[in-house]
Amino acid sequence: MFQRFEFLLALRYLRSQRGERFASLIGWSSAVGMAIGVMTLIVVMSVMNGVATEIRDKILGFSSHVEIQGPGDTFAEWQDWLAIVKTAPHVKQALPYISTQTLANHRHKSTGAILKGIDIEHDTTIANFITKGQFLTQPSQNKHIFEAVIGKDLAHKLSASVGDSIRLLSPASGISPMGASPRMRAFKIVGIFDSGFYEYDVGLILTSMLAVQRLNRLGNEVTGIELHLDSRDLASDVAKDIRLLLPASAWVTDWQHRHQSFFQALKMERTAMSIILFLIVIVAIFNMVSSLVMVVMEKRKEIAILKTIGASHGSIIRIFLLMGITLSSLGTITGVLAGVLLSLKLEAIVAWIEKVSHTTFLSGDVYYIDHVPAIMDSTSIITVATMSLLMGILATLYPAWRAAKVPPAEALRYE
Repeated sequence: MFQRFEFLLALRYLRSQRGERFASLIGWSSAVGMAIGVMTLIVVMSVMNGVATEIRDKILGFSSHVEIQGPGDTFAEWQDWLAIVKTAPHVKQALPYISTQTLANHRHKSTGAILKGIDIEHDTTIANFITKGQFLTQPSQNKHIFEAVIGKDLAHKLSASVGDSIRLLSPASGISPMGASPRMRAFKIVGIFDSGFYEYDVGLILTSMLAVQRLNRLGNEVTGIELHLDSRDLASDVAKDIRLLLPASAWVTDWQHRHQSFFQALKMERTAMSIILFLIVIVAIFNMVSSLVMVVMEKRKEIAILKTIGASHGSIIRIFLLMGITLSSLGTITGVLAGVLLSLKLEAIVAWIEKVSHTTFLSGDVYYIDHVPAIMDSTSIITVATMSLLMGILATLYPAWRAAKVPPAEALRYE
């Protein structure tokens, strides 16, 4: 399709020559602009993808894929429901739990938190996040009942450590000689966990189900049942199947539904950032168009001579197409390589900058994460590279058409 002399002329026109350096400079600067735009777009998309994945993993690290609750705050028929859902397809583990609000107090400091009672014997996921002390011990014969593990940020907020006792105030009222009053109980801290997710580390207290049942006098009732699946992507389908197995009073939700608005906001932000940053590539493409148009104006005599010695319209078009393809390809390939390399080393680079400048870019108490994750998506990278190349090639069509339309007689009239 392309002839050898067309390649040679395209490369010659791209090289800087005396009196033509300005147009050549604009052409190469447009390639640099495309590289910067593609690199920035890949890095930002990798960071947005990494943030979404990191937050999702941290949420599901302490949360279930599917959650089942009764018609009220608690229900007693949970054992029958538990037996039913354990037989459902893709259910890896089904565990009861109790969740309630509480006021935690240690010395002169108090803060609100969520008190969650779990099945210690089977729910050992949190044990992997314990950084100080140990995990909860299965209660037996009134021993190890009122023990708790708390998040590292909550421990810092209360100035509490392993071995200390904290007082937990239950919203469920009890009857005393003075009338109705909230129930209170001292819990011994046996461990401190670090989930990496600030919302959990600052607002969650874990203990045994028996402890919460005794504190709130719930008897054998629980708040709900948590299901862990063999694939979290099947949560929506499994939730639909379980709704058919349980009574109509059962309230079944999956993690995608519970956090739908949050992940939709992340997706929308990622799309908006991609569109904004792709404008950098478009600006670079317009610079390339202007540089090629300037080359056409400066090379009118050479184009006319080529036509007089037998070069066809197609050859002239292919020469300028090759110029645009060369600039677009170099800019895109350089941008992709730079974006991939920067994404791979981004977390280490940001950590080094924070260490040198003594600043914190992501604070855990403001954002959901305290570092900058970057997870590349091959599909997104290929899409960005393909779009950049196609737009660069399409933008070359107009200058190539202008070059092919140069009339030889008029261009050489005064030569």
